Amino acid sequence: MTMKSEPTHSLSGPTPLPVAPLTWREVRARLARDRERLEGCFRAYGMDVPRVLWLHPSYQCVLLYRLSTYLFRHGRRFLARLIWHANLFLTGADFSPISEIGPGLVVLHPVSTQIFGRIGADCTMWGHGGIGGGRSGEDIGAGPGLPVVGDRVEFEPRSMALGPVQIGDDCVLGAGSIVMSDIETGTVVEVPDRLMRTIRAA
Repeated sequence: MTMKSEPTHSLSGPTPLPVAPLTWREVRARLARDRERLEGCFRAYGMDVPRVLWLHPSYQCVLLYRLSTYLFRHGRRFLARLIWHANLFLTGADFSPISEIGPGLVVLHPVSTQIFGRIGADCTMWGHGGIGGGRSGEDIGAGPGLPVVGDRVEFEPRSMALGPVQIGDDCVLGAGSIVMSDIETGTVVEVPDRLMRTIRAA
């Protein structure tokens, strides 16, 4: 694994987000930003925006997460858990209601994507990866053993951040990368290509 970064960059956490209780107005504002960014992604890839966006898994998984965390913050933990499990069943996304996710989240492929921790604004997750706990139980602001991710961070396919690590703003975790230590703002984490062997026809 290699890392590319400018030496002048410093660690930066996510934009400060409000703590409980979470108001319904805040939930709607975050969903509006989620929708805006997702629609922008559809257009950027030359795709039509679905007419009923809330039925599309990429938006549905974020919508259900927002509902579950709202209920959790207001003490309706049983309902929050039901919606969490419904999200897992319907979209394959495992987004814990204890997680704190800023506005503008885009999840391109929800299946096998998990979020346990804290994520800033305008982050993008390609799928089959995410953030979660590691071996240490240290709390750096997201809960014991959980990561803190900055703003505008991109998780490419199968990339993960595990444990109490801090990821700065504007980072890119390349496909297949696993981050278990702090990385600075603007860092690109890559897994080098390796040719294992070549199979030739007889």
